[in-house]
Amino acid sequence: MFLTAPLRRHRTWWLSVFVSVLLLVASLGAASEDLSDLKRRAEEGDAEAQASLGVMYAKGETIPQDFSEALRWLRKAAEQGDARAQYDLGVMYYNSEGVAQDYAKAVKWYLKAAKQGHARAQYNLGWMYYNSEGVVQDYAQALKWWRKAAKQGHARAQYDLGVMYYNSEGV
Repeated sequence: MFLTAPLRRHRTWWLSVFVSVLLLVASLGAASEDLSDLKRRAEEGDAEAQASLGVMYAKGETIPQDFSEALRWLRKAAEQGDARAQYDLGVMYYNSEGVAQDYAKAVKWYLKAAKQGHARAQYNLGWMYYNSEGVVQDYAQALKWWRKAAKQGHARAQYDLGVMYYNSEGV
């Protein structure tokens, strides 16, 4: 049977919708298996899994957003020395995400991650020293941390470092 062009397009469209729905259902099943595996590894003390689970709870990815769960899992990973979790905790305290805003705690967690070479933590720590947020303003410290982040290619740190040199701040 010959189909006219509009009917063929219509049939093709429905076929593509059907395939998309099948793929979506399959991926949801795989995601729930991946999530249960991630939760199991996190419960067993895997810091990377704990950090990933914390980020998922914080962002509401695949699971409902829950800042208290995010905080719980990120703290577990951070206390094991996971730099990403330490940085993420700093962000939560800085931005008041699920916790009261606390610049001193943000500095604490950024510093732990920055000492491990986490570029975004180094940048944020420099920002806090530059703007006197949670610490006494200290251009030398801002310069130190922005240099470290800039050496890793952090564009905003490179820019702010240039501004410091242009304004003769701490140099």
